[in-house]
Amino acid sequence: MNNLNIKTPEGLKDYLLKDMEKKNKIETILKELFLNSGYNLIETPTLEYADVFTTNMQDLTLYKLINKNGEVLSLRSDVTKSIARVASTETKDFIFPQRFCYITNTFRYPKAYQGKQHEFTQAGVELIGASGIYADYEVVSLAVKSLDKVLNDYKLYISSTEFFNNYLDDLNIKNDVKEKILEEIKKKNVVKIKELLDKNSYEILSLIVEAIGKKDLLNKIKNNIKSKRTLDTLAKLEKLYDLLEKNDLEKNVYFDFSILSFGNYYTGITLQGYTKGVGTPILEGGRYDNLISNYGAPKDACGFAINVNDLISKTKLTYEKDITLLYSSNKDLLITMVKDNSLISLENSLNEAFIYALANNIKTVIDVDNNKKYTLKEGEYICQE
Repeated sequence: MNNLNIKTPEGLKDYLLKDMEKKNKIETILKELFLNSGYNLIETPTLEYADVFTTNMQDLTLYKLINKNGEVLSLRSDVTKSIARVASTETKDFIFPQRFCYITNTFRYPKAYQGKQHEFTQAGVELIGASGIYADYEVVSLAVKSLDKVLNDYKLYISSTEFFNNYLDDLNIKNDVKEKILEEIKKKNVVKIKELLDKNSYEILSLIVEAIGKKDLLNKIKNNIKSKRTLDTLAKLEKLYDLLEKNDLEKNVYFDFSILSFGNYYTGITLQGYTKGVGTPILEGGRYDNLISNYGAPKDACGFAINVNDLISKTKLTYEKDITLLYSSNKDLLITMVKDNSLISLENSLNEAFIYALANNIKTVIDVDNNKKYTLKEGEYICQE
């Protein structure tokens, strides 16, 4: 027994007691919101052929294994890609658009952060087979409502891969240089961007990359752009913000054109959500109109995923079990009293019952022997005689 390695592997974590209760609350609230918004639950396999997630078998972010047939499989690393496979291959009975939602675990080796979780729970939605500003608004508004439900403090940033592609095309930037610029934009590395552009183009692009703001930021950018195609892209973002504003959803929404999300498949808007004390995005998503064609039938699509694990310590949701603990020295008496949302105390004294109840955040303790009720308030049980 002493030779067994029973520690939790690197990047994996146990969730117990209060953390698990909060995690479950977050998942329940988000699932209810998704379902009430017209999205349907989907569950994809934990294991997929590695080809679903990458064409590069040297991809170091995947947890890979070989099955008995010698085929390379991978633990699910990206739910969006799994659902894209479903949307392309399981279409016989589908009427599009399809609205999918999920709460499931994903597995991924982190690229840049040692100590970052390798297994994490994602809650998200995918709107498949719909394009245009109103489809984008549906997804962005649901992202806002989701974060509103579970957090007091957050910011949701919107950018656009389409805008950058159009703008860099306007500057006659070659594709290989464009890819390098987009990589440096992710890092907000204006020094490197300066090396890749002429002075005038750099000054305009650095203004765009470094600025964060509301709709007024779009107006500032607009003054530096002449191409109708690129201006039309900004007009879409302006319309999106107007729709959010009409429904009082814009308070925590900002434009940040340095935001380019985890997936390299986004073609339109991109989303990233942040909250204080978490250094990585708690929400990522966007429009990915070309991804599904990789698996067969092409479909426009847009969606987002929330990292549930990162919300546990930041959520505004409180953890308290609405359970009554019944204490008596006469356990036979308690057997006749127990019902739903109540629990028999197995402790030998009332003080021990309080200690157990507090450790498990149980709301109410009843001392049956003395006919007294105690309620948890600010870490103490107060008698409610």
